[in-house]
Amino acid sequence: MDGRRSAARVTVWDPGFFRKSPLFWPLAPHAEVFAALDDWPSIEACDSALGPRAGVAFREQPPRPSRRRRRAPLDPAALYDARIHLEGWVPTRPRNLHDFLNALVWAAFPRAKKGLYARQHRATAARLEGGATALPNRRSREQDGLTILDEGGIVLLAEGAHAEAAQRALEARAIDDVRALILADRASAVLFGHALYESILEGPEPVIWAMASVLPLPGPLPATPLARVAAADERLAEALAVPGSFAHPEAFRSLPVDASVLLPLP
Repeated sequence: MDGRRSAARVTVWDPGFFRKSPLFWPLAPHAEVFAALDDWPSIEACDSALGPRAGVAFREQPPRPSRRRRRAPLDPAALYDARIHLEGWVPTRPRNLHDFLNALVWAAFPRAKKGLYARQHRATAARLEGGATALPNRRSREQDGLTILDEGGIVLLAEGAHAEAAQRALEARAIDDVRALILADRASAVLFGHALYESILEGPEPVIWAMASVLPLPGPLPATPLARVAAADERLAEALAVPGSFAHPEAFRSLPVDASVLLPLP
């Protein structure tokens, strides 16, 4: 995800947040559950409403270990991605927009998120030496790529016959050609990264450019928003199951997080 944001972080609960931009359409059915609240939903409320859809639990993030404990050997099973992959729960901070949006994305894209964190866990565990007291200073290229996808990824669903044209347009940074495919209903842009949704709420400037992945469909695009999200979830999970996928962020191409480019809706 490119670009920097100077807007203050959102700290006040807005029950209609998902109506502020039409780009929230993939999350809207899940966000509606909280539209009647006058304050941030508790982590327990998020778990009750979203956990069954996401296939994971949402629990409060444990406190950071003390400095003394940080000198002890690192337990790979206690890391964030291990909590998710091995134990089936997502560490979540209360009254935190970033984590709340992450929970909504989990509810919308459960298969892809599980596949992503299985990959993240394996990639992290492979780099930890026995007795290590800290993570390596830098992530691997695979970890970088998966993190970019998780935080700032866009799925560009494309009908099989048009997937190659969509990929060529991305490679050439021909945004007008991508837009033409979307207008012709041959492709559909689905926001996946939870940081993208956060950036929308923090203000319109500057425009964020986000990593886009073309995922071909064997047939026509599904007719309804719900079916398109399900197709994006399925195809992204399949792509993540391919060893080495999303491991070369230098090859990623991007699209602007701009409704005038990424819409209309189905």
